Amino acid sequence: MDNLTIWRINNQELEFDITEAESSERYEAALESLKTDIPKVKPSGIATSKFIRAYCKAHRNLYDRIFGEGTSEKIFDGIPESIRRYNAVYAGFLGFVGMQTSTMNQEIDEIEKKYLPEKKTKGKAEK
Repeated sequence: MDNLTIWRINNQELEFDITEAESSERYEAALESLKTDIPKVKPSGIATSKFIRAYCKAHRNLYDRIFGEGTSEKIFDGIPESIRRYNAVYAGFLGFVGMQTSTMNQEIDEIEKKYLPEKKTKGKAEK
């Protein structure tokens, strides 16, 4: 396991590689489910505490869908149900995936520059 594919969170090391089709499919499906599981604003008539619990449950489901059932218990062990704290975990995970995506794009660019030099020349002429 290389450092690029290990997400470290709350004393856990979780392997995830956005460049693998299966991992990417789980990630995409989990993000779609997250969009439908939580509303963007608190509906009127619902207690704030219930909204917070539903929000946090939706995020726990996200990680269970990506990494497997029970993973969210490890990720959020000792973390209270708090939108702010759950958002911090979410931002950290999205940053981790973004770093992988950026690295993948850089690798592709380097390969193309090395093996497709006409693409490098073509790009300069178009500017």
